[in-house]
Amino acid sequence: MIRAALRAALALAVALPTGFVAPPRALAHAIVLESSPAHDAALAESPGRIVLRFNSRIEAALSRVTIEAVNGKAVALPAARDAGQEANRLVVPVGPLAPGTYIVRYRVLAADGHITEGALRFSVKAAP
Repeated sequence: MIRAALRAALALAVALPTGFVAPPRALAHAIVLESSPAHDAALAESPGRIVLRFNSRIEAALSRVTIEAVNGKAVALPAARDAGQEANRLVVPVGPLAPGTYIVRYRVLAADGHITEGALRFSVKAAP
């Protein structure tokens, strides 16, 4: 009887790590891998567009990008759009920006259903 109980305990100890118990799900989020302009970039001229590249596919239609000057004044932007075949990018055209510091804020929905929010800052230098 003791031997049978030991065998059952050993079988359970072997079975648990091999998949009988589901492992906890990892939480995935869309992470910015690359941006243009880069975070804290000091640009000689206004960028023509904002590009955000993520580590996973995102739902561009359900994502948004905004830009504002550090004084809080919003800059009008068209809706964020994907970059065609590259479903992990958002591309937003930007009109001419006056010299100053700007904050780009994004809120994206990854294809796996997770929402990620973040911000990056860049500045446009005054012409010499």
